[in-house]
Amino acid sequence: VSLLLAALGLLIQGQADRTEKYFGDRLQLQINLCTKNSPSSNCLGGVATDDQKQAVQAALKDNSEVKTFNIRTPAENYSQARELLGQTDTGRAQLETLGPDAFPESYFVTLKNPQKFDGVVSQVSGMDGVGNVNSLRKLLGPLFEILSKMRWAALATSLLLIIAAILQVSNTIRMTAYARRREIGIMRLVGASSWHIQLPFILESMLAALISAALAAAGLAAFMYFVVYGYLRDTLGEITTWVRWQEAVVVMGYTTVLALLLALVPTLVMTRKYLDV
Repeated sequence: VSLLLAALGLLIQGQADRTEKYFGDRLQLQINLCTKNSPSSNCLGGVATDDQKQAVQAALKDNSEVKTFNIRTPAENYSQARELLGQTDTGRAQLETLGPDAFPESYFVTLKNPQKFDGVVSQVSGMDGVGNVNSLRKLLGPLFEILSKMRWAALATSLLLIIAAILQVSNTIRMTAYARRREIGIMRLVGASSWHIQLPFILESMLAALISAALAAAGLAAFMYFVVYGYLRDTLGEITTWVRWQEAVVVMGYTTVLALLLALVPTLVMTRKYLDV
């Protein structure tokens, strides 16, 4: 249970990182320039010209409320849309009718004060070549808040259970050493080294750790199959890109390493302490 919660915490962390990367690391504003099909009154001339692009960039550079901004090309926006829409059958059908020229050049703007964005919006929203201005902070705020709470709740709970697991391993080693004190004493008398005495305990702990890691991996696989692929990608696939099996396999690897460490370290410490007879 501890390992499964830790794995879910790592997976949620990966989902938060993926969402931040997809939307530009929690940027507050997204400025989309005109395409040939933009309905905005600023786009009567069609696709934004180079002069219009330079004017928008100059306005952002000169605005005191703007901290930084990044440019995403139409090809990059098309690639992001393929990753997002490709998660569902409906999205893939929509994507078949679109090409890179259907997507705008976008500016992702980080503000010095996230609360003060009206000045930037009012300045650029009326400029020629600007199709629309979106507040990513309003769109992503609730999503990031939910992800953050889920991540910390899972990690905090798993941390408590991991501490309990360490204490349980330590107590189990102590009780096992006491139950086998006669055998241990005989091994000492015949000259067995500490390593030979510790080895059965270590092997038992590592076997238990591998079984626990396998069960945690199975639980994580069930979560990916039923929740992520069975529900989230189909119903919320247009909000963000969701974690894939590749990320889940990496988390399973980390979970296995964590399981071995949680079993091996307490076992080595406790056997050294309780096997002296």
